[in-house]
Amino acid sequence: MAKKSVTSLERDVIDEARELREQMLNLSLLIAVVVGGAAFVRTLIDAVERGAWTILVGAVAMYAGALALLLMKRLPYAVRALGFLALLYIVGVLALLAVGYLGAPILILAGQSVLASVFFGRRITLIALGLNLIALLGVGAVLSTGVLTVETLEFYEPTVFMNWLRITAIFAVFCGIAVVSVDVVTNHLNQSLKDQTELIENLKGAMQLRDAAETQRRSAEKRLRDSQQMPKV
Repeated sequence: MAKKSVTSLERDVIDEARELREQMLNLSLLIAVVVGGAAFVRTLIDAVERGAWTILVGAVAMYAGALALLLMKRLPYAVRALGFLALLYIVGVLALLAVGYLGAPILILAGQSVLASVFFGRRITLIALGLNLIALLGVGAVLSTGVLTVETLEFYEPTVFMNWLRITAIFAVFCGIAVVSVDVVTNHLNQSLKDQTELIENLKGAMQLRDAAETQRRSAEKRLRDSQQMPKV
């Protein structure tokens, strides 16, 4: 009987943790789609002005993928979470190839590693971290050969306000994901503590009722014994 109770409790904990991770995934995707829309629009404008059609197609594909993962909630959790991590990885690698190692690319890859730990466990996190390190070394090797060049001066020109908008949008996406994740976890822990407090209070009340019933039972038994010991008239 006790074994069945422990198994049921463990199952409830596992289900609750899975529901929490799925909620965090949905909120992360929502932030990426809504707030990241600013960076997406600006990227489209720059791509059209420069005639960079490859970048245009890639940006549309990435944004469409994030939007699809947000809306297709019937897909298994693992598929959606891995898909989101893969999108972040691809965007991070492309950003490294486009602008080098400064600013946004590092933030994207760092955010991807953090989300891997939130959505899954240690194994997936280590895999994601390893892939990010390989990406950094691989892109560094490619750029060091001179096969590809980056336009870091134009992208990081501090006198162009649109560049500030781009960085702000990217920063808001990943900081928003981190803040929301922490908020969800905090609320979940607070609710768990509240439930535990209520459970303890209920247990105390039940123990008090049990003690009162035990006292009444002993009193009744004592009266019964006394009545039996009284001399009959």
